[in-house]
Amino acid sequence: MRKKKKDEFKFSDKYHPLQGIIGVILAFVVLIAMSILFYISSTSEGNAGIWIGLVGLGMFVINIIGFVLSVLAFHKQEIYYRFPIAGILLNGCFLIVFLLLYIVGI
Repeated sequence: MRKKKKDEFKFSDKYHPLQGIIGVILAFVVLIAMSILFYISSTSEGNAGIWIGLVGLGMFVINIIGFVLSVLAFHKQEIYYRFPIAGILLNGCFLIVFLLLYIVGI
């Protein structure tokens, strides 16, 4: 006979908010896209063209959307906070990277 563990059953109404999950997914999309853009820019020795900047600007907008979605998910009640916190941290770090790139570019 199998012995039951203390935490084997969960009787909770908590859930993972969809906005938090989407925020984390968007952060990983930005990470992959920016890695590709950095590689393209470095192999072309900084002469990749204006389209690299436009795609980077689009990634900045996607990053802001992911950050806002994660913050909105964080304010919900009766949720697991794993994905909203991860989305806020990841998207916040990428926002800092984008701002540093902008400042260095000036």
